[in-house]
Amino acid sequence: MTLANKILDFKVVFVSGLESLTEQIATKIFHYPQNLGMPITPEYDAKQRSMIDYLSQLPVHQTNFPPPAAPATLSQVFFGNFPDMSRIDRTFYEHKSDGFYNFYVPNYKNIFFLPDWLSQWLQINFNISIDTTPLEIIQQSVFLGLIGFFFLVEFRMKLYWFLTINPYTRPWIYLISLTDWIQDFMTGLSPVMLGVDLTAPIILGLTGKLADSLNHLVFTMPFLPSEGQPGKMMIDNEVQDVLLFRYLPSLWYTHPIPNSLREFWYTERIDILNFMKKNYAHLDIEFLPDQILKDLSQHSHLTKPLADNLSHLPNSSSNLLSNVFSNSDPMFSLFMDKFIT
Repeated sequence: MTLANKILDFKVVFVSGLESLTEQIATKIFHYPQNLGMPITPEYDAKQRSMIDYLSQLPVHQTNFPPPAAPATLSQVFFGNFPDMSRIDRTFYEHKSDGFYNFYVPNYKNIFFLPDWLSQWLQINFNISIDTTPLEIIQQSVFLGLIGFFFLVEFRMKLYWFLTINPYTRPWIYLISLTDWIQDFMTGLSPVMLGVDLTAPIILGLTGKLADSLNHLVFTMPFLPSEGQPGKMMIDNEVQDVLLFRYLPSLWYTHPIPNSLREFWYTERIDILNFMKKNYAHLDIEFLPDQILKDLSQHSHLTKPLADNLSHLPNSSSNLLSNVFSNSDPMFSLFMDKFIT
């Protein structure tokens, strides 16, 4: 028997023994074959499959990080330009049936939104409805802060390349101290490869990914993110996939519409107020400003129909005439007595 045959026999014996051991463990511990193991995941139904196919054909929102330098003035050539975000813009439109506060955004694979509960909390507690400028300012500030932190970490990493510079002397130590906290936190978690500490590259990657994700964040106020409807629109002579937000926002039905918005309708855009009353009057939603509602409640008799007020007029007139005639009888008798005498 050759050595190759002996090795082959050993493999057969080893595999047979391993098979027997596995079967015994499965039988005695896991009650095989009565217990068939984990259930097999069912196949996707037609609806799930169509959604997967739809998402797979969506384009990707392309961005660059760090943002490329694009100086437009002479001062920006020497000192650099302000980093710009590559946001996904909302496009508002008005329609005779959809309403006045509809908008759409291009649909991408990597687009994302705030959770419904967070979007609702921001709209209710901070009175953020149509104008999302405060949120966009915060988004821009966080983006710029992450870019600044990115360059600080990059500068720290490059500083160690110069052996003649001691980074723990002034003024370098001031810049190093700004990133010491993340360096200390990641040192025990990041690996070392060929004697090179990978902490700085990992921090740069995570920071860049987090900052770049802000480019794909879209605010959907006054709608909730879950109210978006996939659709297609003709944009720049090209059919594109979009997410439509239209009709009446659900928060305007479950919570009062912001009073500032209702005042704007009442004073400057009466056409919007009339549209809301005409199409959503059956939902029992207050579309008038709080001050107008307060005045109407204080002068409720002015809001009664004229027919209701006129219906009481005959009775009032009859009572008035009867009182006049009843009070005039003594005076008439006295006058006649004086006239006869």
